Amino acid sequence: MISYEIAASAITTASPEQIFAVLDDFGHWPAWMPSFENVRVDLPEGDTPGPGYRFRLSGRVVHADMQVVEFTPLIRATRFRISFPPLTGFNRCRIVPLEDGQYRIERVDSIDLHGLIASLLDTTQRRRFERLADEFLEALKQRVEGTLHVKP
Repeated sequence: MISYEIAASAITTASPEQIFAVLDDFGHWPAWMPSFENVRVDLPEGDTPGPGYRFRLSGRVVHADMQVVEFTPLIRATRFRISFPPLTGFNRCRIVPLEDGQYRIERVDSIDLHGLIASLLDTTQRRRFERLADEFLEALKQRVEGTLHVKP
């Protein structure tokens, strides 16, 4: 098993509460998250996000089972299992307060790959994963900062 890590960060003026209000709203991920246009989010009825919370992301062919494994005022993390190609991993978003009233959003994805799958993952695919992580943070930043503007 090989673990592949992707890290990205962005600076925002949005508070951790504003950021996590968007991130914790799993049902609305397809509305703003890049590459989620054709993804359905299946949520358990009556549960609210927190440690142990489980949900499923379903695409046309592939699905991912997700479980919240860390839920603190400055960190959210989920463990995932993707159906095809079969792989597991986790993703974590951490908010770091900066001295100037801004916040750094740090995203780290760790993907556990079996040897054969890892051997097929070339540099181009790795760059694509890194680009998707950057696009995710940019979309999240735009979403949370957009909620800060008051319409006249």
